[in-house]
Formats: sequence, structure tokens, C-alpha cells
Amino acid sequence: MERHIYDSENYIRAKRRVENLKNFYAHIGVYVVINVLLFSFKLNIMDFFIDHGVRDQGFLNWMEWNIIFIPIIWGIILLVIGIYYFKLKPEFYRNWEERQIRKYMEE
Repeated sequence: MERHIYDSENYIRAKRRVENLKNFYAHIGVYVVINVLLFSFKLNIMDFFIDHGVRDQGFLNWMEWNIIFIPIIWGIILLVIGIYYFKLKPEFYRNWEERQIRKYMEE
């Protein structure tokens, strides 16, 4: 009995990988748009607070550093996700995955 191409394990795996890559590219798009908005917001909000009499340098520094660290931390997370999606995994991790797949297929 011949299995239909859409039922094959390779097709399912390839479809999942394409879906992951599509989501990753969408995530990059959101990252770029949000960070452009965030940095334009940073310029406007800092001017707003200074114009309205906020002179607490500690508060202004706190706000500025938070606005800078958001893209940095998000970028690091995005980098890790990209490494995972593009299969740039360490060899020991790939070996572990293969062993787990074989183990569950035997059950």
C-alpha cells in the first residue's frame, strides 16, 4: 500500500520547518517595526518629560536605558530562535533529538 505524499513523515517535517521559518520572518518584521517606533517614541517622550519640568536625571536615565535594553534583549532572543530554526544546533543537541525521535517511534 502506497502512502500519500502528504502523509509522509518528511512532508510533515518540511511543512513544520517552513511554518517555523515563516513565523521567524514575521517576528523579524515585528521586531524592526516595533524598534523603529520605540526609538522614535524615545526621542519624543524624553523631550516631553524635559519640556514639562521633569528634571530628575535618575528617572530620565532609567527610562532611556530601559528603552535601549528592550531591543537588545529581544534581539538576543530572536538570535537564539533564528539559530534554532535554521538548524544551527550543536551536534550533541541534534544527536539527542534523533535518539528521542527513534525512542518514541519504537513505542
